[in-house]
Amino acid sequence: MVRISETRKVQRFGRSTLMVSLPSEWVKDIGLKPGDLVRIETRDDGSLLVIPYSVLEKRVKGKEVKIIISHTTPEEILTRSIYATYIAGFDRIVIESVESYILTQHMQSLRTIVRMLIGAEIVEQTANRVVIQVFIDTERYSLDNLVLRMLNSIKSMFDFLAISIKNKNADHLREVLELEYELDRVHALAVRYTYVLNMLGGAPFLTEYRTLIKSLEDMGDALAYAAQIFIEKPELMEVISYALQDRLDELKEMLFYTMDIVYEALVKDDAFMASRAVDLSLETSRFVSKLEAEIIPKYKSLEEYIKAKSFFEKLALVCSYLQATAELTFDIVLGKAGHTVNLAVRSSK
Repeated sequence: MVRISETRKVQRFGRSTLMVSLPSEWVKDIGLKPGDLVRIETRDDGSLLVIPYSVLEKRVKGKEVKIIISHTTPEEILTRSIYATYIAGFDRIVIESVESYILTQHMQSLRTIVRMLIGAEIVEQTANRVVIQVFIDTERYSLDNLVLRMLNSIKSMFDFLAISIKNKNADHLREVLELEYELDRVHALAVRYTYVLNMLGGAPFLTEYRTLIKSLEDMGDALAYAAQIFIEKPELMEVISYALQDRLDELKEMLFYTMDIVYEALVKDDAFMASRAVDLSLETSRFVSKLEAEIIPKYKSLEEYIKAKSFFEKLALVCSYLQATAELTFDIVLGKAGHTVNLAVRSSK
């Protein structure tokens, strides 16, 4: 790589644009052509860093990792390792056995985890070797869009759960679990995306986004656990339906509205909206606590209440994770404001 240190004059281009030409030796060395993309990053000292997109792609494209296994390797460690290397941004995951063949149960675990990972496919397979390739175009995604996909999945999960309870019918509960599986897939992709953005550089608040994404996954898990309660004890739906009646609709409106405000605050960088989302999440938590207390007299026995209490515990968890999501959104929005946080005027974005 040619080393360049020189002074160039800034020139005017058009009415308001200033420009400086790139050194021809550097352009040739990098292979830069007209129309190619470059990333421009500002440094704390006021300087600029120009990085060709081809250089950025080399940081993440074609990254390969090899996982060596044996017949004594636990299946859980194998699948956990594949998941970890996927979210860490590796594009090619090679699994090799020190023995002459991979066990059938290991292959079954491999196929199961690959089906869960968006963009992952088994592209090569021999008796003792498997190659997983991840085909993901990072330009197709954004963190905010992935957050929206997770929010929409959570809404659908609550919808199906509420329908089952109101109709006293377990038919839709399996759909809640299917949606939770899809939510986990999007969660893995979103975490991978934060790793990739970190390697590319220039994307702020990745730690906060990753924690926010985890809170959304936890909300989905809590709803799935609530569905599982009724799958195992469908008779509880009669108890919950009688006790709640139309109050589930009120809870749905509060949850959905809060999630809408969270997303809008993220995309608009609106601190007032983010603060409102925090307040709404607290109101929702109080609503669930009040609801649980109000319906105690409606139960026919203490035993019924004790059986149904686990459902309210899951609802309380959903509200708790929603509050964490809203608070993280506020942190992200406020952080994006930089050194001056203007709370005098509401954002017009």
